[in-house]
Amino acid sequence: MDIERLLAGPGDRTAALATSHGLRAADAAVRGAEAGRFHEEREDLAGRLTRRWGEPEHLGLQTVRLRTATEEIPEPWAELSLRVADVYLWQAADHGRWIALGVADLDPDDEIELLLVVTETDPP
Repeated sequence: MDIERLLAGPGDRTAALATSHGLRAADAAVRGAEAGRFHEEREDLAGRLTRRWGEPEHLGLQTVRLRTATEEIPEPWAELSLRVADVYLWQAADHGRWIALGVADLDPDDEIELLLVVTETDPP
């Protein structure tokens, strides 16, 4: 993973670091086991990112998801809240960016993804 490339330049970036294959509408037990594996991968990667940027904030996105119905939530947070239940969040102050790491597994009709989001937009 080339995090420096993701941190460079203006705008938001979302990278799928891992994606399941063939789990759209899969058996719930199979999908659940694979989601568990993705969450383990997230924990491993969070440990490496913590060594670089310190302890992350743990941000639940359910309230953000609910707020999208009644207010304008900035991107990438609105879209992320529809796909991911919670993220680890670091502020890379030297780059003026936020780094969010989460597992997109909320929609059973989508593949599961381990997502890394880099943005200049403060979390809501």
